[in-house]
Amino acid sequence: MDWFSRKSIERVSRMIRTLRSNDLTLRIPEENLRGAERELAEEINDLISDVRKKLIKQERRSGQYEALVNTIDAALIVADDEGEIYFMNQKAVQGLCGFRINNLSSLDTLHKGLAQTLLTLAPGQSKLVTINKDGTETQLKISMVRYGVDGHDSLLFSIENVNQFMLQNEIEAQRKLVSVLTHEIMNSLSPIISLSETLYDSISTADEETKIALNVIKQRSTGLLSFVENYRKLARLAPPKYNWTKIGELFEDLRKLYPASYIQYEIEDKDLEVKVDRQQIMQVLINIVKNAVEACSANPMVKVGAKVDYPSRKFIISVVDNGTGISAEAKERIFIPFYTTKPKGSGIGLSLSRQIVIMHGGSLYLDSTEDAGSKFIISLPCTYKK
Repeated sequence: MDWFSRKSIERVSRMIRTLRSNDLTLRIPEENLRGAERELAEEINDLISDVRKKLIKQERRSGQYEALVNTIDAALIVADDEGEIYFMNQKAVQGLCGFRINNLSSLDTLHKGLAQTLLTLAPGQSKLVTINKDGTETQLKISMVRYGVDGHDSLLFSIENVNQFMLQNEIEAQRKLVSVLTHEIMNSLSPIISLSETLYDSISTADEETKIALNVIKQRSTGLLSFVENYRKLARLAPPKYNWTKIGELFEDLRKLYPASYIQYEIEDKDLEVKVDRQQIMQVLINIVKNAVEACSANPMVKVGAKVDYPSRKFIISVVDNGTGISAEAKERIFIPFYTTKPKGSGIGLSLSRQIVIMHGGSLYLDSTEDAGSKFIISLPCTYKK
């Protein structure tokens, strides 16, 4: 074998090793080569360059697909029949365990038997599973599709939070009903109030009983009108207007409204900026802190906390009080419009607060047991910057 052949074989071997290791930085110098040897070097360099371009294009396309999958509002998991996980989108990472897992069996820490439920699903079958997450019951809709690649089967699981969807539909239905009812009621009440005032002024002072009756009609109609006007607030709530807000400044404004020494503010990273509707979130905080203060015992204690959970990209706000807590019956109804446990309460604050939080794409839930105080937790999707 002559020198040229040995050098050519060596270069081809290097090219093969390079392609196998995906090290596409190799380039054979062509400057000092002549004839067939130079042509072979050029061919090898062109081949490596073509492979490099195709790989870059493939990686770019793969990145686009992954970004697209991460925008889907459902947890997606790809696994094999043994439960080994190949892929999880961001929704699965954030919405389930809060971190990436290697096997479906890890989901049993979230809900016992969830992994087995997933693996026993038939292709195309859907199932509802209720889990207890963050102190509240959450209903998940799970489904599975089986597909094959290179002769190997993979399982694509879709896991959706049904609670959020149901809440959004419920709130939208409430808003439509409120809009229709308040319009009709106010159209009827306004002339009744006007007519009672006119009659009251026109009758003689001798007819005292009639004047008293007309005055009662006016007062009750005016009270009902005020009640309906509160109802309209739920239907008129504007979409959030997002702006960058420093966490420290947001809670400093709240502290000015509630400066009592028994209210403790525990705010992490006050200089961090989050993107929220500042006015709407402030209204939510005022409603919840006001409730906490009013619920406190003889030795009041309220803790207000705020932090960013970076792995799940959530802005978490908590308000804890040492009050008497909320009964199981009241806990089920606490967010229903006009339900209140206070003698002079309107029942609007918490319902309005939950609606604001949901419009931000977040959740507001209560962790409370009777005689053990209450804890309200606000969880908001977090866009932040230093």
